[in-house]
Amino acid sequence: MRRDALVTGAALAMLLALGGCGDGTPTQLFVCYGIDPELVAPDTVVRACVRSDEGEALFGCDETSVLSLGQTGAVLSQAVVQGGAERVRISLAGEVTRPGPGGTTRTVPVEQALDVPFVPGEIIDVTLRLEPSCLDRTCTDGTTCIDGACVDASVNERCLTPHGMLPREGCTDPRLVAACPAPFDD
Repeated sequence: MRRDALVTGAALAMLLALGGCGDGTPTQLFVCYGIDPELVAPDTVVRACVRSDEGEALFGCDETSVLSLGQTGAVLSQAVVQGGAERVRISLAGEVTRPGPGGTTRTVPVEQALDVPFVPGEIIDVTLRLEPSCLDRTCTDGTTCIDGACVDASVNERCLTPHGMLPREGCTDPRLVAACPAPFDD
């Protein structure tokens, strides 16, 4: 767990430096990473990736960016401060070991992503959660799996929820309406 905090802390420090200083509220996203308890296991591997609108890796996106939530189930959070990007693509990808034929095991992928813009002067809550209904579900580019269905990875900008606020009426996208603890809280 401590490694996650250190990796997230280092990424946060880097993103704060990229974002620079400013007056008022920093423009940022409050990202919550979660996993369904059914997928938690000692050999479940989960990685996070944050890319700019230009495709540049801002956090994670490599083999070493493993989060402990695959083994612990603990919710992790991270602040992503706006640098030069207008929007980011955030993804949470996992590999879950499942029973296979004849007593064998197989590794099954699971992923959820979102493309989300920054809102000037706002802190916006977003959530990514790996769920059993998305196991072994491959979605096309620009889409992601939610509740077993492939949906647009982009979000309805009207439904972006400022940190700590209730979602607007009619907004039901689970990536935008779930509560998120402060960064580094477990």
